[in-house]
Amino acid sequence: MTLRVGILGFGGAGQAHASYFACVPGCRVTKVFDAKPAGLARAAELVPAVAACADLERFWPELDAVSVCTPDATHAEYVVAALERGLHVLCEKPLTDSLDGLRKVLAAEARAGRTLAVLHQMRFVLLHRAIKQAVGAGRLGALSYLEGYYVHDLTRRAFEYDSWRREGNATPLVYAGCHFVDLLRWFTGSEIDEVWAASNHLAYPEYPEADLTVATLRFSSGTLGKVLVSLGSAVPQDHAVRLYGSLASIENNVLFDRERGWAGLLHEPVILQRKLLRDPNRANRHDLLSQLRRNLPAWALGKAFGALRLLARRPGAEYGARYYPVRLYEHALACVEAVEDFATAIREGRRPQCTAEEAAKTVLACLAGVESSRTGRPVRVPRLAEAL
Repeated sequence: MTLRVGILGFGGAGQAHASYFACVPGCRVTKVFDAKPAGLARAAELVPAVAACADLERFWPELDAVSVCTPDATHAEYVVAALERGLHVLCEKPLTDSLDGLRKVLAAEARAGRTLAVLHQMRFVLLHRAIKQAVGAGRLGALSYLEGYYVHDLTRRAFEYDSWRREGNATPLVYAGCHFVDLLRWFTGSEIDEVWAASNHLAYPEYPEADLTVATLRFSSGTLGKVLVSLGSAVPQDHAVRLYGSLASIENNVLFDRERGWAGLLHEPVILQRKLLRDPNRANRHDLLSQLRRNLPAWALGKAFGALRLLARRPGAEYGARYYPVRLYEHALACVEAVEDFATAIREGRRPQCTAEEAAKTVLACLAGVESSRTGRPVRVPRLAEAL
């Protein structure tokens, strides 16, 4: 059975979701809703075969599932409306940006009995899956510290399709930092008890909120963590991770231990991401030639570095090899696999890998971080049962 999918909101996220669903067999985007004419015009240009709807009454019928890609502050409203109509829902992260939104969404999910998943694609990145497996297998021993970086220069992109970030005074720790707050929670399998955060507003003063935040996390396991969110720093995109353990540590994709120093790679560049070839829209540059042009140089650089680092692999070498030279973040592929998991969960009647409950716990930690950065003191993260 083909899953008929509607997309709510056709800005940057909506366009991306249309591409992701096109890569998943058994899914077909049939409708797009956007309250603004510009969004409908983009839909008519990029996905002309679908019905572009300016009103919700025309949008809701003859759908099996929806993908919520509207501004963060409206996520709860649309998720609840879809669930109440008996539809399955995939929500762009974060699930919502408020405690009230969490309560409404989780109550609606409990009543509806439909699949609700959140697209936290960091859990589906190939490198992150390898790290999760290593942690779960005990290769790192006792995990004492981990960190993640959301460094993404948005000075040209923050208001590219819409001004909702400006109008809603959107907080980067919630809508961007949630990526790594969620990922670190997933890595540890432990909840965050307390957040202590600090922010400044120096690199991107045109943005309405703090453009840089450092959040320190204290997990119930005793592990400490850090998430850095930067929207205005003049530097290439960075989504690096580090995990330090009693037996071994991981920096990005490199496994280190005391005896060997550099103990191996967990992941390398993928030349051809085959699932992306299903996307019919060449503008997304997922076709064979585009992937080869984009991925072969990174693969070759990684291989060359892997060979040369043998010259400086000794643990005590003054100029020992340490940092891998390629950022490993197959963004589109990870999103496609998250969408694929959502569709499979519907068909198999199982829970998706990133549930609303999991996403809600991440939102609670992010909201605590925002409060901490504004008050200058550590803030306890409530358990989900307390918050509801």
